[in-house]
Amino acid sequence: MSNSPRLPGTFPPHIADRGRHYFEHGKVREIRETAAGRYQATVRGSAMYSVWLKLDKGLRIQSGGCDCPYDDACKHMAALWYALQAQLETQGVPQPLADLLARSNEAALREMLMKLAEDETVRERLTALLQPEKREEIYQQQIRQMFTRAGYDYYDAMDLGVQVQDWLGVVAQDGDAAVAEALPLLMPRLIRAYERMDDSGGILADAIDSAVELLDQATHENAPESLIRCLDKCLKDDRYFEYGDSGYKLYHIRARIWQQNGQWKAWQKYVDSRLAKADGWDSKFWAMARWQLFQAQGDTAGAQDWFERHLYLPEFRKIAVAQAVGQQNWAEAERLLREGMALAEAEEHFGTLHDWKLQLFALMQQTGADIRALAEDLAFFKGDLSLPHYQAWKATFSEAEWPSEFERLLARLAKNPWLCAEILQHEQKFDLLLSVLQQYANLSLTTLDHFSPSFPEPYHAQVVDCYLTVFDREIAQAHNRKQYRQLAKQLKMLGKRYPDQQQAVSVFAAEIKARNNTKLYRRPALLEEWERVGF
Repeated sequence: MSNSPRLPGTFPPHIADRGRHYFEHGKVREIRETAAGRYQATVRGSAMYSVWLKLDKGLRIQSGGCDCPYDDACKHMAALWYALQAQLETQGVPQPLADLLARSNEAALREMLMKLAEDETVRERLTALLQPEKREEIYQQQIRQMFTRAGYDYYDAMDLGVQVQDWLGVVAQDGDAAVAEALPLLMPRLIRAYERMDDSGGILADAIDSAVELLDQATHENAPESLIRCLDKCLKDDRYFEYGDSGYKLYHIRARIWQQNGQWKAWQKYVDSRLAKADGWDSKFWAMARWQLFQAQGDTAGAQDWFERHLYLPEFRKIAVAQAVGQQNWAEAERLLREGMALAEAEEHFGTLHDWKLQLFALMQQTGADIRALAEDLAFFKGDLSLPHYQAWKATFSEAEWPSEFERLLARLAKNPWLCAEILQHEQKFDLLLSVLQQYANLSLTTLDHFSPSFPEPYHAQVVDCYLTVFDREIAQAHNRKQYRQLAKQLKMLGKRYPDQQQAVSVFAAEIKARNNTKLYRRPALLEEWERVGF
């Protein structure tokens, strides 16, 4: 880390270290600059992952993404950052092109341009730069070529997405006027392709994001009329809202322009039209957008009235709770939270209900209120154990009170053996835990693997007995070679995990081999797999 002072704080140290390891072992492949400051690559981890980063001139990350399951800044993104740092810093600083051109005569420059123009792509770009009046025609032709060649499957979508991002990078380098001509031509074709193609790789969606980002940059000041018309057409097309979140990004761009131009009626008309047909999450977004419009207009009374009428929506209630907490109005904050809990429970929005309970728990801890009932509720919410809330609930009892309360708890959870076992594991009540596992009707190898590591050595023989009981049932139910192979490997691993019980495992394996044919579906296959692992 000390050798890379510019590594963004986005990456926790352990993620950064793993990213560096990936880079140093050559796992970053096919780095490409798809737009100004935007880089894409493939990183080999447990699978091949598509990764992208957008950097500023100081190599600081502005945005990025990866299609791996990790939902935060991941090691694959860190690996790409290290690779880009090495690549960009080792390129050196070339002699300024302006100096080289200044020393060249007109004939040499003309000859050089003619040589470069032998490449069709370069020729089209030079023509667009030298004859701006033909630029739209050239862009139209390039777009037609990209989309005419596109098919419909996964690989077609990948190829088209890469082509579009490369093309957008070239357009961006041609300047704002070029962007104003190119995007209105591209957007209708791009959303139509996204609707029809298999973009499970997400590359075409990235291309749409790149186009929206470029549109955002080109409209920050003095937005060209062509781009405003393009925005308005996109916002009338529901596909931008149905396929991802690009529609909402486009709305924020247009809202900024409406506000800059003081076009309140047009802004209100659009938001109201969206509200009229919105449902679900969509209605929450547009209700919030309408409130923000009131605020932008400076209509304090209208904003307050709208806010109060929409407190049934969690997004508004969260703001109200935050305001009450900020003012240390604890009673109002608790009222808002309890009211929100009642609404969420009535509508069976259990995720929202849980969020309100968590906030209320934090508030009650802060104010010193009695948390026992709420802590218990959160500890076992929806049949899952929350250890921090369980510990907080337990702490509300004295040492003398807890044993009898613990017995009542186990009695209440008798029909939930998994939850009961988790609590016993935490409390290190190994005799009781073993008893629960032995009586667990649906006990599986996976369940045993979850709980068995917590047992100390004196219990190993009994734990292995539990395993062998489950193995006996699993072997009797198995009916193909693949299942026999997996069970043989797992049984072999059991002996290695508990070496002091190796004899019991070997005796069990021998009994299975000697079993009557009628108890096994495919005895020869099982015997072969047993022999393969050494039984």
